[in-house]
Amino acid sequence: MDLKNLKLPEKKTMIPRDFFGKLFQIRDEIHLAHLGTKSYAQHIALGDFYDGILDLTDSIIEQYQGKYGLIDIKIPEAKKPSDACECIKSLAKLTDGGSVYNMFKETWIQNKLDEISSLCYQTLYKLENLK
Repeated sequence: MDLKNLKLPEKKTMIPRDFFGKLFQIRDEIHLAHLGTKSYAQHIALGDFYDGILDLTDSIIEQYQGKYGLIDIKIPEAKKPSDACECIKSLAKLTDGGSVYNMFKETWIQNKLDEISSLCYQTLYKLENLK
Protein backbone atom coordinates (compact mmCIF):
# COMPACT_ATOMS: atom_id res chain seq x y z
CA MET A 1 0.00 0.00 0.00
CA ASP A 2 1.36 3.41 -0.98
CA LEU A 3 1.07 5.52 2.18
CA LYS A 4 2.18 8.70 0.41
CA ASN A 5 -1.02 8.81 -1.61
CA LEU A 6 -3.31 7.62 1.18
CA LYS A 7 -5.92 10.27 1.83
CA LEU A 8 -7.41 10.36 5.27
CA PRO A 9 -10.93 11.68 5.71
CA GLU A 10 -10.82 15.36 6.44
CA LYS A 11 -12.16 16.52 9.76
CA LYS A 12 -15.20 18.62 9.04
CA THR A 13 -14.65 22.17 10.16
CA MET A 14 -17.65 23.68 11.87
CA ILE A 15 -19.02 26.83 10.28
CA PRO A 16 -21.29 29.39 11.97
CA ARG A 17 -24.58 27.97 10.69
CA ASP A 18 -23.59 24.47 11.93
CA PHE A 19 -22.77 25.88 15.34
CA PHE A 20 -26.06 27.77 15.50
CA GLY A 21 -27.97 24.59 14.64
CA LYS A 22 -25.99 22.76 17.34
CA LEU A 23 -27.07 25.37 19.90
CA PHE A 24 -30.73 24.67 19.13
CA GLN A 25 -30.09 20.91 19.26
CA ILE A 26 -28.42 21.14 22.68
CA ARG A 27 -31.23 23.34 23.96
CA ASP A 28 -33.79 20.73 22.89
CA GLU A 29 -31.75 17.86 24.36
CA ILE A 30 -31.46 19.63 27.71
CA HIS A 31 -35.19 20.36 27.62
CA LEU A 32 -35.81 16.62 27.20
CA ALA A 33 -33.51 15.89 30.15
CA HIS A 34 -35.36 18.57 32.16
CA LEU A 35 -38.68 16.88 31.49
CA GLY A 36 -37.31 13.42 32.29
CA THR A 37 -35.56 14.02 35.60
CA LYS A 38 -37.00 13.00 38.95
CA SER A 39 -34.74 15.42 40.82
CA TYR A 40 -36.25 18.80 41.64
CA ALA A 41 -32.80 20.47 41.78
CA GLN A 42 -31.90 19.07 38.34
CA HIS A 43 -35.30 20.06 36.98
CA ILE A 44 -34.75 23.69 38.04
CA ALA A 45 -31.09 23.82 36.92
CA LEU A 46 -31.87 22.34 33.50
CA GLY A 47 -34.88 24.64 33.10
CA ASP A 48 -32.70 27.67 33.82
CA PHE A 49 -30.19 26.39 31.26
CA TYR A 50 -32.62 25.86 28.41
CA ASP A 51 -34.28 29.24 29.02
CA GLY A 52 -30.90 30.97 29.11
CA ILE A 53 -29.39 29.20 26.12
CA LEU A 54 -32.40 30.07 23.98
CA ASP A 55 -32.02 33.80 24.70
CA LEU A 56 -28.26 33.65 24.07
CA THR A 57 -28.73 31.64 20.86
CA ASP A 58 -31.29 34.10 19.55
CA SER A 59 -29.03 37.04 20.37
CA ILE A 60 -25.84 35.63 18.81
CA ILE A 61 -27.64 34.62 15.61
CA GLU A 62 -29.31 38.02 15.26
CA GLN A 63 -25.95 39.74 15.78
CA TYR A 64 -24.23 37.51 13.23
CA GLN A 65 -27.00 37.94 10.66
CA GLY A 66 -27.02 41.68 11.28
CA LYS A 67 -23.47 41.81 9.99
CA TYR A 68 -23.37 38.99 7.44
CA GLY A 69 -26.98 38.58 6.31
CA LEU A 70 -29.48 35.78 6.72
CA ILE A 71 -28.17 32.23 6.82
CA ASP A 72 -29.85 28.85 6.43
CA ILE A 73 -29.71 27.08 9.78
CA LYS A 74 -30.33 23.34 9.97
CA ILE A 75 -31.10 21.92 13.41
CA PRO A 76 -29.85 18.35 13.98
CA GLU A 77 -32.31 15.92 15.55
CA ALA A 78 -32.39 16.10 19.32
CA LYS A 79 -32.25 12.99 21.46
CA LYS A 80 -32.53 12.79 25.23
CA PRO A 81 -28.93 12.85 26.45
CA SER A 82 -27.78 9.94 28.58
CA ASP A 83 -25.89 12.49 30.71
CA ALA A 84 -26.98 16.13 30.77
CA CYS A 85 -23.68 17.19 32.35
CA GLU A 86 -21.69 15.67 29.48
CA CYS A 87 -23.94 17.42 26.95
CA ILE A 88 -23.33 20.77 28.65
CA LYS A 89 -19.60 20.09 29.01
CA SER A 90 -19.36 19.43 25.27
CA LEU A 91 -20.89 22.84 24.58
CA ALA A 92 -18.55 24.53 27.06
CA LYS A 93 -15.60 22.89 25.33
CA LEU A 94 -16.66 24.50 22.04
CA THR A 95 -17.30 27.96 23.44
CA ASP A 96 -14.67 28.33 26.15
CA GLY A 97 -11.73 29.34 23.97
CA GLY A 98 -12.25 26.33 21.71
CA SER A 99 -12.68 25.97 17.97
CA VAL A 100 -15.96 27.86 17.84
CA TYR A 101 -14.58 30.76 19.86
CA ASN A 102 -11.71 31.11 17.39
CA MET A 103 -14.08 30.84 14.42
CA PHE A 104 -15.46 34.29 15.23
CA LYS A 105 -13.13 37.28 15.14
CA GLU A 106 -15.67 39.83 16.37
CA THR A 107 -15.20 40.46 20.08
CA TRP A 108 -18.91 41.15 20.55
CA ILE A 109 -19.70 37.65 19.28
CA GLN A 110 -16.93 36.21 21.44
CA ASN A 111 -18.55 37.99 24.39
CA LYS A 112 -21.79 36.07 23.70
CA LEU A 113 -19.75 32.85 23.58
CA ASP A 114 -18.31 33.81 26.98
CA GLU A 115 -21.88 34.18 28.27
CA ILE A 116 -22.72 30.73 26.92
CA SER A 117 -19.64 29.29 28.67
CA SER A 118 -20.67 31.06 31.86
CA LEU A 119 -24.18 29.57 31.67
CA CYS A 120 -22.69 26.11 31.08
CA TYR A 121 -20.39 26.29 34.10
CA GLN A 122 -23.07 27.75 36.35
CA THR A 123 -25.42 24.94 35.36
CA LEU A 124 -22.72 22.31 35.88
CA TYR A 125 -22.13 23.69 39.37
CA LYS A 126 -25.84 23.35 40.15
CA LEU A 127 -26.10 19.85 38.67
CA GLU A 128 -23.00 18.51 40.35
CA ASN A 129 -23.27 20.17 43.76
CA LEU A 130 -26.91 20.95 44.54
CA LYS A 131 -28.93 17.80 45.03
